[in-house]
Amino acid sequence: MAVVTQEMLAVKGAEAAAGQRSTLVNVPNIISALRLPIAAAFFAVDGLLWRGVLLFLGALSDALDGWLARHLALESKTGALIDPLFDKLFVVVALAAFLRGPYLGWLGFLILISRDLYVGTAYLVAKLLSVRIPAQPRPGGKLVTFLQIVTLFVLLLAPERVSVFMVAVAVASAIAIVDYTLVGVAGVRGRSRAA
Repeated sequence: MAVVTQEMLAVKGAEAAAGQRSTLVNVPNIISALRLPIAAAFFAVDGLLWRGVLLFLGALSDALDGWLARHLALESKTGALIDPLFDKLFVVVALAAFLRGPYLGWLGFLILISRDLYVGTAYLVAKLLSVRIPAQPRPGGKLVTFLQIVTLFVLLLAPERVSVFMVAVAVASAIAIVDYTLVGVAGVRGRSRAA
């Protein structure tokens, strides 16, 4: 059973009005959604080989969904929302699986997902206040995601060195959070002046 939010329906309506393909269920979106069960499988397996396979499958699904969307002419605003959502869910769930081991505690986990916690909280607050915030990828956010994925590989291959990467993710997250905040505040101010 698919959960369809009001925002997804609004995006579908906007896509239809703009003449864009508006299908929530298509091959690229299904491939994006597969990242969640792939990440959940981190809890079911241990060991370098199997977790390495899961990381590879997550990365492959991330590359494949966008490639298929472009080559099958299935690009959509819905897909543009779903892809990064499942990227973030994949990283958070996969990192959570490492909480069972000796190299990642709760504080480290919270540091590694601090940008995601901030973005999720800001999104919910904006929705409660009926404020529209642009949901566009930002360079700082992309850097955080890259470093999170590198940290997953470090947890697999050299877990004793994970603290260095936690610091890198913390710094990149702080920069991304400041950037997101400035963009959000500028967007709110711009809308209030226009009103």
